[in-house]
Amino acid sequence: MTYPPHPGPAFHGQYSGGSAPHNVGQYPAAGPPGAYGSFAPPPPPPPPPSGGKAGVWAGVGIAVVALVTFVITAFVAPGFLVGDDSESERATEAHTTVQRTAQDLGYSIKDALKAGQSNAVTPLLCPDATESLMTFAEGLRQPQPHFSGYAREDGGTATVDIRLFGDAVGRPDINGEVTAIADLEKQSSGWCWRDLQHSVGYLDELRGVLNSGDVAALHSMQCPTSAVGAFSDPFAEAVALANHWTIQNPDYASSTMPGADFVSVGGTLEIGIHSLGGDFCIQSATLR
Repeated sequence: MTYPPHPGPAFHGQYSGGSAPHNVGQYPAAGPPGAYGSFAPPPPPPPPPSGGKAGVWAGVGIAVVALVTFVITAFVAPGFLVGDDSESERATEAHTTVQRTAQDLGYSIKDALKAGQSNAVTPLLCPDATESLMTFAEGLRQPQPHFSGYAREDGGTATVDIRLFGDAVGRPDINGEVTAIADLEKQSSGWCWRDLQHSVGYLDELRGVLNSGDVAALHSMQCPTSAVGAFSDPFAEAVALANHWTIQNPDYASSTMPGADFVSVGGTLEIGIHSLGGDFCIQSATLR
């Protein structure tokens, strides 16, 4: 008895029962990029930015220069780290304290006028300061000449010899310094600046008295140490000579004796003044 042949097991690469199907034993063909079962190649890396390293080094260089500049500035001028007040601001702060002595006030006036700012002077004024002093303080706009600030005290008052420019006393036509006197007073809150005299104002006042013909008033303006009138009276002679006098050749800031020539059609009265005892007075007078 014959048996039909028994089919054997199918091996890889064969198909039992007939011809092998197409592509059996082969990998499927690659599909389009990105299809399932396939691997798309990675995108190319982006190109490096143009000049990237140069930009980095430029930034580093700027930072280094800034750091070096900061260090040098801090070493040369360390005050900039904490701020630096202007001279006028420092003067103002120093003067807001109570002036315990006349000499304290004298030095404060010196510093305030050196600063040349109104806000440095006004804290020193008395509540009842004269109008002329208040006008001076409010109009101060520039530093004034140097002076010692020494105060001559006499009980509850004192004076300080100071020097000013013509602009400060309302006379921009004066090209030079002007001798002046600061009158101080001790009040309940301490020492303060109450009045201001200057040679410009005094000579103008003297001219007014001379033109008024008041000989007695002229005599009252003499210094106690003046020898005027010892042998003759130039004031009486001048009043008798004319009633209109003008100021010529003024010397407002002489270190020895400021003065001026008072001129009329009939002659010239040469007058020298002094700040003896804290007030201006006539020290000499000669009629020519």
